[in-house]
Amino acid sequence: MSFANLNLEGRIVNEPEFKTGKNNNEFCTFRVAVNQQFGAQEVASFFNCTGGEAMAQRIRKAGLGKGRMIHINGNLTLREYKNRDGITCMSADVGILDWHFVGSKPKSEEAPPASQSTNKPGVVHDEEYIGDDDELPI
Repeated sequence: MSFANLNLEGRIVNEPEFKTGKNNNEFCTFRVAVNQQFGAQEVASFFNCTGGEAMAQRIRKAGLGKGRMIHINGNLTLREYKNRDGITCMSADVGILDWHFVGSKPKSEEAPPASQSTNKPGVVHDEEYIGDDDELPI
């Protein structure tokens, strides 16, 4: 058995979709755009990503969503298909082995600035004498 292992870093293009497979196993699919610079031109490549049951649970728990930058380690499969016009196209499909967040959260997920925070200010207590250095355990 052989496989093509790859590492890619890109931005999630659509909200992950959670589905149930033939054996009632949950899985997750989404697309990732990877931008590459070729001279002055930037080119985007799109990858269809699929995570099995364990990955789907982890993705759901992490709240992975559209717009997030992630790093994926996975197995690459190139698949030919015919589009609606009968033209042969190629799809890059990635079976996710592992992933993690990259960069900062999108502005929509960041905490509000301190001036807009709903937290109440803490209570400040007066200083207390706790004894001299000889009384403190080492």
